[in-house]
Amino acid sequence: MNIFTETTKPLKVSLLVLPGSSMMSVACTLDPMRAANKIARNLIFEWETLTLDGRPVTLTCGVPFAADKTFDDAHPQDLLIIIAGFDSDIHANKNAIIRLAKIAPQYACIGGVEAGSWVLARAGLLNHQRATTHWEDLEDFAARYPDIDVIPDRFVIDGRLFTTGGASPTFDLMLHLIRSRRGVAFAMEVASAFIYDDIRVSTEAQSFVSLGRLNTLHPLVASAIRLMETRLDDPMPIVEIALKTKVSIRSLETLFQSALATSPGKYYRHLRLQLARRLLIESHLSIQEIAVRAGFTSSSAFARSVKTHFGKAPGQLRE
Repeated sequence: MNIFTETTKPLKVSLLVLPGSSMMSVACTLDPMRAANKIARNLIFEWETLTLDGRPVTLTCGVPFAADKTFDDAHPQDLLIIIAGFDSDIHANKNAIIRLAKIAPQYACIGGVEAGSWVLARAGLLNHQRATTHWEDLEDFAARYPDIDVIPDRFVIDGRLFTTGGASPTFDLMLHLIRSRRGVAFAMEVASAFIYDDIRVSTEAQSFVSLGRLNTLHPLVASAIRLMETRLDDPMPIVEIALKTKVSIRSLETLFQSALATSPGKYYRHLRLQLARRLLIESHLSIQEIAVRAGFTSSSAFARSVKTHFGKAPGQLRE
């Protein structure tokens, strides 16, 4: 069954939500379906909400999310979507993964939202498939699962499987699903219900920085930041960034000061240190490896920069 084909039949969806999921990811999955039903005045989607044990799960914002039934009690339908976030390896233990590996293939299609891709991978459901996950975890995801073709797209559809990079890419995926089943005009109505104009295609790469209006107001600054993003582990000289954006170094300095009240060099270092901070707090990588990923060739220089920027040494941040 290909769920991305034109049809008038309602799509029956089972939504499995794990503790530690983002409310945004849940909303970007559920609300487009709700809006589609409301606008059509008909059942475009039918869904049930599931948790592993049937009890409410706590989302990252602290709000409980209630379930209609347990995952084991659900009857396999057209589509199973798994939403996961922080500590998905803890919330989906070995027994849960065994159950998932057995039950999930009974669904016609399977989707993983944000860390849902990690859950699918642990169950062996993404082997030899193309997939994505949140941009923060792409490198680690690819290293952990070499049999998966990991790509940095906003969302990836490969046969009966799809994966998304987070909340906004999930909204784009759901609009793509609605557009595929009910046409462009109808999908536009659904997007308009949320005043959502910035619809992205699946193959657009996830970005490290959400530029917002900077793309429009300061396009050269936006282009420079995109170049910085591609070389966090091997910083590009500012003169090379200026050359690639076709402005002088002096002009680039002026543009950054006007747009962000800082210099290109300081902003570049800020991006690298933000990456380092996230890895210190959320990963098990060594401090030396984190220094390399953040573009520092000297551990002592890395430690000094972290201390200056955050007021704490790398080890203290990790604690």
